[in-house]
Amino acid sequence: MTDYIGPHEQYALVPPQTFVDRFTLHWTKKFDMPASEPLRKLWRIMANTYQQSIIATAQGRLTRWRVLQPPTGSGKTMGAVVYSAIQAELNASLIDGIQPVGIMIVNRLKAQVDDVVSDINAYVGRQVAIADHTDHRATPEQLNDSDIVVITHEAYTRANKTLSGVKAERWKRLTRWRGGQRLLTIVDEALANVVEHSRVKLDDLTLLIGLIPQELRLAHASEVQALEILRDSMLAQADTNDALEVGTSLVWAQGEAPVSANLTELRTAMRQLPYDKQIGKDDDKERLRLAMRHDKVLGAAEALLDQYALIAVSGNQHSLNSAALAVPLELPGPVVLDATAGVDLMYQLMEDRADIIPTPPGVRDYSNVTLHVARTASIGKTKMEDLAGKRFPQLQANLNERLSADRKVLFCVHKHVEHLVPTQADLGVTEVASAHWGAIDGSNDYKDFDTAVIFGLPFRDRIWGTGVFFALQGVQSDEWHDSPTWKEHANVRELLQRRHLATSIIQAMGRVRLRKVVDKQGRCAPTDVFIVLPTGERGTEILRYIRQELPNISVEDWPLHLDGPKARVKRSGLPHEGLVTFMSNRSPGRTSMSLIGREFSLKPHQRKDLQKALRDENHPTALKLKELGVTYGSEGKGRGAKSFLLKAA
Repeated sequence: MTDYIGPHEQYALVPPQTFVDRFTLHWTKKFDMPASEPLRKLWRIMANTYQQSIIATAQGRLTRWRVLQPPTGSGKTMGAVVYSAIQAELNASLIDGIQPVGIMIVNRLKAQVDDVVSDINAYVGRQVAIADHTDHRATPEQLNDSDIVVITHEAYTRANKTLSGVKAERWKRLTRWRGGQRLLTIVDEALANVVEHSRVKLDDLTLLIGLIPQELRLAHASEVQALEILRDSMLAQADTNDALEVGTSLVWAQGEAPVSANLTELRTAMRQLPYDKQIGKDDDKERLRLAMRHDKVLGAAEALLDQYALIAVSGNQHSLNSAALAVPLELPGPVVLDATAGVDLMYQLMEDRADIIPTPPGVRDYSNVTLHVARTASIGKTKMEDLAGKRFPQLQANLNERLSADRKVLFCVHKHVEHLVPTQADLGVTEVASAHWGAIDGSNDYKDFDTAVIFGLPFRDRIWGTGVFFALQGVQSDEWHDSPTWKEHANVRELLQRRHLATSIIQAMGRVRLRKVVDKQGRCAPTDVFIVLPTGERGTEILRYIRQELPNISVEDWPLHLDGPKARVKRSGLPHEGLVTFMSNRSPGRTSMSLIGREFSLKPHQRKDLQKALRDENHPTALKLKELGVTYGSEGKGRGAKSFLLKAA
């Protein structure tokens, strides 16, 4: 079953047909799912693509990104597991003179990394794969001995910094092993942070400079001077922009910043400052929160002085902005598994650095999925937060009329309104779960849910689209900002926004049971998805992308009047579940009970009942909060007493 490549060195390769046969057996026996002929064709394409990438890397050819777009529920993750396991088996049975092949797998979340490692080792029957992330650091010996190393997206996107920085040796240990260079990198799901965005607001920079104590000014004079030059440049450019009413313009190009600076030592010193005492507090958690906030400003300032800089105005707030690729495109043999690659514009912007591999027709059929579509304006983060008190009751009242008691419902919403999602008791259904944008992609936790509700969309600002385009296509002239064209596209910035929204929606839809194949036609069990799309052409185009990526999906109008007369609904008692969600999404520090009362519209007696429950350390809600590092506390006595929840860092 072994193939070899040469001429000077020979490497063991997994024969594509061997992979298809063994994965078909795994798919049908372990998961009890039918393996159609289109699926088998797709799996052969996957194996061929892995092999081509290995050969190109072994022969020292220029690495191109190979992008596979297997649809949700077609075995992309488990296929990577089985392929890697077969490769490890092959490596163990080699004759002299044949080189083994090492593989790196990149997953979105740490839990997924651990699952993939466990699945590979279980398939082989011994440890051949090792995880390496912040909760489980592999030793240099383990990395050297393991056929497969599995890391997170975050670690992968740091590679651009580590290749030339102090952590370069660690990255070398990840990409090399006892067999030499790892020849294949499998990236599961689209990389969320391929482009790293840097932004410094004028007010934040001014505040930061004012916080630098005299002893640090003397010890790091050149770094402080660089920050002051950066601030002065922003002030001068802000005055020009205000006078000319320019929204966005280039301040300097790459390599033309007014000063350069290495802020590493200053950042280290600044992280130790007693920020809490500077604002009259004595709170370690507050000190840490402020240290992280100010360090983020310093990191962005350093990036701006190393890259190009755009000035932008939002309201009366001026900021300098830049963006750069966070992933070196030369990494060993990257193959990306991205179900939404056909919509994601990033791969097209990469042009000759990426090959998008076609998917054979008929792999999936989504005719058992019904998409219920409502349209309205103002569904971005800020407006959804502002209008949450009115809109969530409207949503609940509508769903109460539509959902039967046997439903299992997943809500995807913005983070800061997730606690307002109706509960299982509110809706009278079997189960309710929620997730927010930024924490749902790639999750397999909701694969048995029959209903998804997508309420609010993750819009990006204008600068995001500009940064993505500049990072992949190079910095453009100021005229481009008013007419952001590319090839046949009149407004590539708006196109990036629409495609970003479409890919995000498709990823969210793919978390529920439409991901599970139930017959040889590639269909799933009946599934309903409720979504609110933007009005106008933007919403229409997003819907077109959804239809494109989910063949044969049924689309129906959803009569939901979010901004009509206020709906009155019954909520199920005290918001225990919502409070746990609310605090899980809060930053470390204090949250007053007054704020909680306002957030959940609690009447005085309800707030008292909730506080009574929180004072009971054995109450289920108190126990769940404790798992999050949240404890109940109070200060003062009588009417002046203040109660709060304290979340540890």
